Amino acid sequence: MADLKVSFTLGERDLRHFRRVMAKAIDVANPEKETEITAAAVALIEKARAAQPPDYVAERLDRLESIVAMSYDAEWKMPDPEKRRVLATLSYLTEPNDIIPDHVPGLGFLDDAIMIELASHELRHELDGYADFKAFRQREDRRVYHPQGRITRDRALVKKRKELRARISGREKSSADGRRRLLW
Repeated sequence: MADLKVSFTLGERDLRHFRRVMAKAIDVANPEKETEITAAAVALIEKARAAQPPDYVAERLDRLESIVAMSYDAEWKMPDPEKRRVLATLSYLTEPNDIIPDHVPGLGFLDDAIMIELASHELRHELDGYADFKAFRQREDRRVYHPQGRITRDRALVKKRKELRARISGREKSSADGRRRLLW
């Protein structure tokens, strides 16, 4: 059987609904439970992959893994507003009673896929910057340093992180000037 492509557009009313859902998740997201929420998200990713979800979900799980890795990365040092967005997204995704229960065959992860899509769109500049940071860090880790190499590496990472933060800030400002922010 040939693939069947189904696509749909979320209109302003639909987006308002998901914004309200996310706003509730932000209110519930407890920063003191960050480790617990993130661990639950990692477990959800494993559970979802084991269920061999539809491709549209599997693709978003890759993005979710990037979001989770970014939030864990102590050297990246995500700013608090973005960290709070990630925590809210993860809180929603790990909530067993979300819009469509995950156990519903074929559709259970649809609302989760939509939320991952919205969150990754909202965090796109942060995710792009993080990808650049990881590539830079990998190159730095392969370089041969003098005896104080760790200090040199750490300074290089701090400098690169500051450079990327400035770039992210500029992109977010220009995106916000051009159109309203998609979510929170």
